[in-house]
Amino acid sequence: CLDTKVGSMADPVDTQGIAHFLEHMLFMGTKKYPDENEYSKFLSAHGGMSNAYTDSEDTVYFFDVNQEHLEGALDRFAQFFIEPLFTQSATDREMNAVNSENAKNQQTDVWRQMQLKKSLARPDHPFHNFGTGNNTTLRDAPKEAGIDLRARLLAFHAKYYSSNVMRLCIIG
Repeated sequence: CLDTKVGSMADPVDTQGIAHFLEHMLFMGTKKYPDENEYSKFLSAHGGMSNAYTDSEDTVYFFDVNQEHLEGALDRFAQFFIEPLFTQSATDREMNAVNSENAKNQQTDVWRQMQLKKSLARPDHPFHNFGTGNNTTLRDAPKEAGIDLRARLLAFHAKYYSSNVMRLCIIG
């Protein structure tokens, strides 16, 4: 499990949801393992699984795998934080996945209660912002403002995905 100690409250106002979007993008290939499905295929083939979540102040990535394949899984996992690709094709595709996740969330009471709490926060406080992201906050508004979302992802990753703010726990 790895906690990056950065979450949706770090989102710039003009790209709300980018921390969550970056969480999705890390699973989409790295320089060392460019196949977008390499990590999940490796884990599945060796009795494992993975997931992640983005909260207000944390983004957490976790996986499990059969013990004898831990080294291979850790190598693939580490590459997310060293050299992710953030390809344009994956960026476009994952933006739609984030948008679909948001649409699904809107059907759950817990999510709606959280949005109500956020709407009651001071408008100038980062908690007030929309942390999940959707096509409006990640595609349409940035495009209208002339923001290159892929460049913004790379900058967000470079700024916040640093070992001095990450915590890793390995249990085996």
